[in-house]
Amino acid sequence: MGKGLIPADLDTWKQRRRVIAPGFHALYLEAMVNMFADCSERTIMKFEKLLEGEDSRGGNSIELDLEAEFSSLALDIIGLGVFNYDFGSVTKESPVIKAVYGTLFEAEHRSTFYIPYWKIPLARWIVPRQRKFQNDLKIINDCLDGLIRNAKETRQETDVEKLQSRDYSNLKDASLLRFLVDMRGADVDDRQLRDDLMTMLIAGHETTAAVLTWAVFLLAQNPSKVKKAQAEVDSVLGQKKPTFESLKKLE
Repeated sequence: MGKGLIPADLDTWKQRRRVIAPGFHALYLEAMVNMFADCSERTIMKFEKLLEGEDSRGGNSIELDLEAEFSSLALDIIGLGVFNYDFGSVTKESPVIKAVYGTLFEAEHRSTFYIPYWKIPLARWIVPRQRKFQNDLKIINDCLDGLIRNAKETRQETDVEKLQSRDYSNLKDASLLRFLVDMRGADVDDRQLRDDLMTMLIAGHETTAAVLTWAVFLLAQNPSKVKKAQAEVDSVLGQKKPTFESLKKLE
């Protein structure tokens, strides 16, 4: 994962955090909440379709791996919010998605294995799982490099204050990548930018999926808390989509 925000050394982290933090401004967050809702609708529609199919066969329930479902949802959200790239992983599995999971499995393997055999010369080519890992990394890097290249080819450099006051309702590309590429004075080599985005892609979605999975699990153990949560959602949102402002009222 190179020198992205999580595995970076302290000096690199301080420098990159100063550059990336302005991207998470109020108007961007408002636009992202709208996109979160749109992506969540995909997942809801998928569940409802599965239920309808089961209902037509005389059943009334379905069994789902919620962590996998939430991982797909989080990947779609990160793809659109960070790269302006629709993975569509809620409804299909792309080679990039497979590569992301392959990379995660290898990271877990390396964090628990006693001997770092992957550092031995030629191990990356001799050991089958290391060959697969290198191939997964290449797929992800090629995808990110292409997105960065496309963003830089259409670069419109301007001051950070102007970028933070953009009209997001009329923007075709509201991604964090677009913000970082267009920000004046934030020139960075493609490799560092790719490392930062790699961290958000790989580390950003599994944590969200895990939190959502455990939240649903705990709610399922506490029916009174489910009713309390449902009542709050009904009173604050009703049938409306959540907005940046309404989320603040969901205590």
